[in-house]
Amino acid sequence: MNGKRIVPSAGDLRAIVSGNPKGYTQRWTFGVPTWRHVSEGGFRKDRYEVVRLDEEAARRYVTEHHYLSGWPAAMHRFGLLDTEAEPGPRDQTVDGQVLVGVTVLASPMNERVLTGPFPHLRPYSQSVELARLVVGESVPANGETFLVSRVLKLAAECGVRGVVSFADPMPRQRLVDNRIIRTSPGHLGIVYQALGARYAGRSTARSLCFLPDGSVLSARSRAKITGGEAGGNAVARRLELLGARPRLADEDPAGWLAEVLPAIGAQAVRHPGNLRYLLPAGRTRGERSRAVFGMPSLPYPKWEADRRPVGTHPAPDVANHDY
Repeated sequence: MNGKRIVPSAGDLRAIVSGNPKGYTQRWTFGVPTWRHVSEGGFRKDRYEVVRLDEEAARRYVTEHHYLSGWPAAMHRFGLLDTEAEPGPRDQTVDGQVLVGVTVLASPMNERVLTGPFPHLRPYSQSVELARLVVGESVPANGETFLVSRVLKLAAECGVRGVVSFADPMPRQRLVDNRIIRTSPGHLGIVYQALGARYAGRSTARSLCFLPDGSVLSARSRAKITGGEAGGNAVARRLELLGARPRLADEDPAGWLAEVLPAIGAQAVRHPGNLRYLLPAGRTRGERSRAVFGMPSLPYPKWEADRRPVGTHPAPDVANHDY
């Protein structure tokens, strides 16, 4: 990206959080949010190419740049390549071209995430979840919609016909260079609205376990520890780096978690549920038009003045329980 970074004015930020993007689009670089604006000239699709990625390349990019640094149970991985950019010392390349964005289609923990929205599709093969979407700050505005629309066509070649994605309206923060910064003000899913996705209401409300570094200990990560699964030791080491005592060899994993999470200052926050969007996948418009949805189409959400999506209720205060 050449020149100074774009910073929205206070008035523009108020408009953005109320649901009017004002031509701005958010980007991520090493977990830090930045902005692009359509006044810079817009997106030239002839400059970019969307390709399939292997696990290693996609995982590296996502864990370095996305505000959620974790890695989902990926099934299909796609990258946005800048065919004209000269690689810099910190750039990741694929076949000599700079990788500037990644989309990951994954399998959710519960198949009902897929069978509810797409009851006539086979979960995990014909229906999947769009679990990660990250675009670098060098990409002009409207790059996200280009990437996702191409991904839907490429995924259809693998038999995918329906994609579920969730926008998280809850603000997030993260430890970056030994300081906590807000990495996400909360999302309405504007990119999915721009793509004409079907809004199908909220996911189930739940409690999230926020760790002292601002990250979330997901239910999947907890299950890796309590179930003795692969990756459980890595999750435990992550907690130890935040001050948890090491778990004894014969110690009950669930009991250990119940003790160390409050001890390191983890907090349970009630999450009111993510905003659910449904996207048909197909190689042609005809294939996409044949999508059958199991959920009604609802009006797109917008922010209220108190940063809640319209029609929702405020989440309860933080409570140190229900981990």
